Amino acid sequence: MKKLVILVLISVSFVSGLFAQKPEKPVLKNMEDSLKYGWWTKGTQLGANISGSAFSQSWQGGGVNNLGLGAVFNNKVQHFKGKGVFTNDLQLQLGFLNNLPKVNGKIEREFRKNIDRLFLDSKYAKKINPKLNWYAGINLLSQFIKGYDYANTAKPVISNLFAPAFLSEGLGLEYKATPHLMLSFGGATLRQTFVFDDEVFENTKKAGKNKAGKDTFFSYGVEQGKKMLFEAGFQGVAAYDKNITKNLNIKGRWQSFYAYAPVSKAIDHNVNVIATAKLNKYINLNVGLIGIFDRDQVSKAEVDAKKYNSTWQFNGGANLGFGIQL
Repeated sequence: MKKLVILVLISVSFVSGLFAQKPEKPVLKNMEDSLKYGWWTKGTQLGANISGSAFSQSWQGGGVNNLGLGAVFNNKVQHFKGKGVFTNDLQLQLGFLNNLPKVNGKIEREFRKNIDRLFLDSKYAKKINPKLNWYAGINLLSQFIKGYDYANTAKPVISNLFAPAFLSEGLGLEYKATPHLMLSFGGATLRQTFVFDDEVFENTKKAGKNKAGKDTFFSYGVEQGKKMLFEAGFQGVAAYDKNITKNLNIKGRWQSFYAYAPVSKAIDHNVNVIATAKLNKYINLNVGLIGIFDRDQVSKAEVDAKKYNSTWQFNGGANLGFGIQL
């Protein structure tokens, strides 16, 4: 079921892109015609990279054979009509390292992912004045493949596809501070956190992440025996997208959520920044950073107990490889 849902959501973006290639009207003579009938804009970025190294048996300098692969896909389409605009933004990132160390003369595979992100945002906005819109939107954040706790020698699974996933629906206002910076405030926002993998729950239980003095265990805020946590709150988003130069683009998104029901919590933050430098027609350099602050994932108590050094989680990396814009 979860795979079907995610395929449907991804298909929405591809279908939107296909429609964007066909004008709604064959001839738009002026801006008045365009606003009356509407028009599409679209942008797609596709990138892939590969890296690796190998060492002979007699190599004395130390090292481990390894292979790295990564891929990035971004697709954004917009439909303008009158005072309204529909935007569909899909961002996919996946990369991994496959270390091949020799143990007792035999090669053992050690697979680790270094980036894994699935993000889809769809919204409709309508102009109130040149800088202010009202909007209604929905967005989804999850990952593709399993994640493991490598600090544990058993390497238990601690995350997976739709474990967790965060789905938000909201109504609010957005302010276009500059042509490249949009600030929005969701005055009425609903959020669902999903954990569909029972193995993730079981490993959470073994790790002892339960509420003090109770036998009820939680994973990413979802109570064991359930699949979803439903919350109501306020959401704020700052989105930035600009070509700094002809060959350098920076995209950034800061999404914050304050839950007031069923219980009040510390504000969650999710930050994503991607810088893409086009070195030539087909070679790109991508640098990315993901930051997460979520007390349902890392609590202050765990930091005080020195299990982690911060309640913030960070992931960053750089990739050099093939890239095209469609």
